[in-house]
Amino acid sequence: MIKIVVILLPIIAFAELNMNEVNSVLLNIHASKELKYYSPKISNAINKKIKFTSLEDADILLFPKKTVNKKILNSKILIVNSYKSLKKNKNSIGAIYLKKGRTQIIFIRDRLRDKKLTIPEKFNKYIVSNCHINQKCI
Repeated sequence: MIKIVVILLPIIAFAELNMNEVNSVLLNIHASKELKYYSPKISNAINKKIKFTSLEDADILLFPKKTVNKKILNSKILIVNSYKSLKKNKNSIGAIYLKKGRTQIIFIRDRLRDKKLTIPEKFNKYIVSNCHINQKCI
């Protein structure tokens, strides 16, 4: 048991999001206007071409904290940091998170469409239907 912990600890400790992949996807989310983002955590690691602004002025909140005012949360588009949060929060268009040390990026096609957002076809591998997260469609 101790051997397993010793082997897995460095892997888990140094696991980080693949920021190149995250940057690429975020740069390619399109709307009728230039999108502005807010994130208290990762704005330093994101490509400088992505416009970050204040919480109030942002169109999309990246990984919002639970302490954010519910009125603001309900009025913004969200990209959350877990699959569970994606399923639970209907305002979220997608999730970016780590699973087994790998970056996972998921966007919900129906929610993107509802928010009048598009992502180029080359990113189709990140897009799933609403049925994918709601097993009621099966």
